[in-house]
Amino acid sequence: MTSRLSEALHGLADGVPAAAVPDELFDRARARRRHRRAATAGMLAVLVLLLGAGYALRPGPVRWPATADSTAPGLPTRLVDPPLRTATVGRSAPGAAAMLFGGPAVRDDWKENRMAVVAADTDRYRALAPAQRQIAGFEALLSPDGRYVWAGGLLYDLTSGRSAPAGMDGYPLAFAPDGKRLAYAEHDTFTPPNTYATPYVGLYDRDRHTDVLRMRVGSAWVAPGQAAVSPDGGELAVQVRDEVWLTRVVDAEPDGTVGPYRKLPLHGGRLPGAGSWLPDGRSVATLTRSTCTDCPVPSYPRTWRLETRTVADGTLVPGPAFPDLRSTTYVHLVGWRSADEAVALVGVPGPAAVDYPETHDIATSPYQEHGTASVQLMLLRRGATSPEVLFRTPAGVTELTVAASLAIDGTVRESGRPDFGPPPMWLVAAGAILTAIAGAAIQSVVAYLRRNRRRGVSGRK
Repeated sequence: MTSRLSEALHGLADGVPAAAVPDELFDRARARRRHRRAATAGMLAVLVLLLGAGYALRPGPVRWPATADSTAPGLPTRLVDPPLRTATVGRSAPGAAAMLFGGPAVRDDWKENRMAVVAADTDRYRALAPAQRQIAGFEALLSPDGRYVWAGGLLYDLTSGRSAPAGMDGYPLAFAPDGKRLAYAEHDTFTPPNTYATPYVGLYDRDRHTDVLRMRVGSAWVAPGQAAVSPDGGELAVQVRDEVWLTRVVDAEPDGTVGPYRKLPLHGGRLPGAGSWLPDGRSVATLTRSTCTDCPVPSYPRTWRLETRTVADGTLVPGPAFPDLRSTTYVHLVGWRSADEAVALVGVPGPAAVDYPETHDIATSPYQEHGTASVQLMLLRRGATSPEVLFRTPAGVTELTVAASLAIDGTVRESGRPDFGPPPMWLVAAGAILTAIAGAAIQSVVAYLRRNRRRGVSGRK
């Protein structure tokens, strides 16, 4: 390059005006960097929130020790309403239960089949929802040791959370005292306008996987809760209309069919459920029905009295009378502490309940009247003036059954803080959706602030 060309280029460059840098250039750059950092931090916070919520709400089993912890197994002193977030038995097994219960406080229009169990060793509450509506203590039974719930055609193992077919096609009537045999009724037939009939009643042996007894009923209907298996599992008592039919496994034909060897008249009374056999196996309890003039619920003047009869000839067992149970919708015997002390679940009517005449052919009677407002666990002693109340369900719990072994032994534990288990999947999904919505809202706010910032800078120009 010649000197003249170099001078010309320098002169040309000197004549070019200097570039003007806007005063806000560096401020805007710093602001954009801050906004990017804020947006990145916000997205990271949302991500951490999502991951944390997913971890906290993750479903998982609740483990319990192989042996009882510091709280010995027993019936709790109180029940609480299990919230909708309570884990199911299938997702988080509670272990052997002390109580199975239901009622308006447990179910709603969304989960109308819902029941609940509370564990025997501590206050672990779990929900149970069979395919069809079941009444705890009648159509849904708790085994004497509290390990199983028999609802419909399924046995729910509360120690594992698994369920399996019970082994027979019918609805539950009673567990045997050792839980190895199950009394059931074949699904009823219907004759319009309102007559139901049970074709037969069976006694199923879980070890043999077959019926050991089948008794034809005929045109009568056998209601849930009105059968009992003897202490040795060899005899079955069933209420058929106004009689108690007694059958023995040893009398069964090769095909398992058998007829009653004795029929005890009830004269309007009842067979009071699975605990009706006395410990000696030679006597069975029945209920007589009458009315009272000074009943606790004036609109419900029904009174029940417990009696015991020998199976040999049906005569009454001598001894002092058991106390009357006034204004009581039903009496369901759980078992016997001795020949003179019986433990029973007793239905308590509400103040507006009406004692309608009893019919044995309509499916809503005679086992669980709609007027039942609560259930009491009672101890009935011969010669006592009144029964002893051991437990009463809270408001909204109108259905109850208990582990017979705990009730008979009289073991009670103080209730503690309830454990409802890991939240169900629908709650986990709801939490994830809410977190995602919150993240989207944060991003929208950040974007809105950035747009406002840009508009403000453009206006200053």
